[in-house]
Amino acid sequence: MAAETGRYRTAVSKNKDPSGLLISVIRTLSSSDDVQDRETEKGRLEEAFETCDRDLDEQIVQHYAELTTAIRTYQSITERITSSRNKIKQVKENLLSCKMLLHCKRDELRKLWIEGIEHKHVLQLLDEIESIKQVPQRLEAYMASKHYLHATDMLAIQRRYRASETPGVHICSAGELEDGIED
Repeated sequence: MAAETGRYRTAVSKNKDPSGLLISVIRTLSSSDDVQDRETEKGRLEEAFETCDRDLDEQIVQHYAELTTAIRTYQSITERITSSRNKIKQVKENLLSCKMLLHCKRDELRKLWIEGIEHKHVLQLLDEIESIKQVPQRLEAYMASKHYLHATDMLAIQRRYRASETPGVHICSAGELEDGIED
């Protein structure tokens, strides 16, 4: 029987293909018409199976530490991969949620952006008004120090502003300033 068990092992090791062994067994069983031959073939298969099972058990006993380490490492890697997949799934869900919220708030953001531009323009106008309000004092200072060119430039700027002045905003006119200069 041991020689017959060896026959299966050598058949597998030569072919390196377990399907070749299966085809060989099927051929043997189909070619024999006798029940005795079939029982003999069945006995050989069982013997080969038991031998392989014993060899496998011996290999497991000999390499138990390596197998345990490999299984633990595999389990650890699998857990980390699962954890990473869950985290990636959560990140994707969060990104989709953010995208949806940003899409919903886009009109509101555009409105706030336009309001920001309007406020910036209003601040610029207020700065200009403040600068023009100081024209009379600065004009008097330039006139007192006989810097007539600077005084004339300020009057020209004030006239340009007056020409583009917004209705309802009253700042002393260039005429009022000129009247003040003549006095």
